[in-house]
Amino acid sequence: MKLSRRGFLKGAAAVAVAGLLPGRKAFAASSWEHRVVRVHNPLASFFDVLDFEYLKDVPESYYGNFVNQKIVYDMFDTALCRLTGEDDPVVAMKRLVPYKPGERVFIKVNNTATYRLWRGQWETIGWDEHYNDTDAIAEPINAAIRALTRIGVPQEMIGIGDASWSEGYPDSQKRTPRITPNRVSKKIKAAFPNVVLYRSSYMPGGNGITYESNDPHAIVKFRDPLIDGREQRVTSHRIPDQLIEADHFINLPIMKRHDQGGVTGAFKNNFGTIASCAYFHEPRYAGEGKAGAMYSTTANPAVDIWLNPHVGEKTRLIVCEGIFGGWNWGNDPPTGWKQFGGRSPNCILLGTDPVALDSVVFDHVTESLPDKVKDYPPPNMLVDAARLGLGPYESRKSPTAGYKTIDYLEINEKVDEAKLHKLADLKKKFKSGGKTADEIRDLLAESGAIS
Repeated sequence: MKLSRRGFLKGAAAVAVAGLLPGRKAFAASSWEHRVVRVHNPLASFFDVLDFEYLKDVPESYYGNFVNQKIVYDMFDTALCRLTGEDDPVVAMKRLVPYKPGERVFIKVNNTATYRLWRGQWETIGWDEHYNDTDAIAEPINAAIRALTRIGVPQEMIGIGDASWSEGYPDSQKRTPRITPNRVSKKIKAAFPNVVLYRSSYMPGGNGITYESNDPHAIVKFRDPLIDGREQRVTSHRIPDQLIEADHFINLPIMKRHDQGGVTGAFKNNFGTIASCAYFHEPRYAGEGKAGAMYSTTANPAVDIWLNPHVGEKTRLIVCEGIFGGWNWGNDPPTGWKQFGGRSPNCILLGTDPVALDSVVFDHVTESLPDKVKDYPPPNMLVDAARLGLGPYESRKSPTAGYKTIDYLEINEKVDEAKLHKLADLKKKFKSGGKTADEIRDLLAESGAIS
């Protein structure tokens, strides 16, 4: 059954009574309440032209180097307009983010695999480390920043980071930060030099996420008493100061499945909005003999984080990166997707309803990636979230089937067929051994296929 705005508020009110949520603002229902927009452009990236080849000793082979920023900007604008029904992407963004002078915006990115850059000391971080695991790329982040600046948000009022800082106290060397590597940060700073980029989820002396606020909701309250009663809750369950001080929040996950949580999207990305989500997936905090808390359909920790007023109430837009996507939380390089003819998905998805968007993400990944993902658990967090009235949870029967409760719009942008043929020809040359990866890069630039 489709949830009305009244149903949403009723569910939120029930949670508030339970002491989890101290009230939510009763915004008027929007025309895009349960809408999810997917925009696909096959020219958005071209790493697959190199047959997804990763060269360990060639930093230039990083998959994020094979993305067309202009096309991603255009895809983002199209998605904004189709989400809101506006013809002008600037007007559309204004409707989504009711920005007032002096307010701050925080963007949560997904740097989940960057733990490998941490070498135990701040002065030895591998900022230029070359690796191929699925992580945030710069282009969708830049698209969100661009949309914000066009509605009058000063760059210096926009903060970007991944807040997860593992377990323990900030001065403990046992902790592992999330880091924004140079390969991403340099692209962001080149386009928007004055945005505040929090390079690490914690860093003494500057440009890192901090956890010092005395705000009454700085510590997330969890419904599971075993999780909420943890000794580490006062340090590990904290919301970062940067989100507490922000007036608007943009959630920027990556389209992925998860071998314990079911799906990595808007809800799971918020594990990175607290200092540590350590052991939420494991049985130790779900009761003896039970599966991890992430399997729960009644007290899922991912939902509890959303219910914190600094998270769900401030979320204005969810931007899901599906340019490359992935099939699990980390240690997995970009690969071909069945639904997209063996190519990268080359999509971005926009929405404001986390349950609806994550439902669509779940279906995309399950339909397109290796058979092993079908053995992963269902997205129980979405069952829990829908039960609380946060949005409709639904799974479609096939890639060509529609949704009954989700207003899903699929936009497949028309492209120059000649450019697609050029990409195909270059891939044939590479696979036949006729050209090296570096030569293909040069040919891509010369061919105009990516201009």
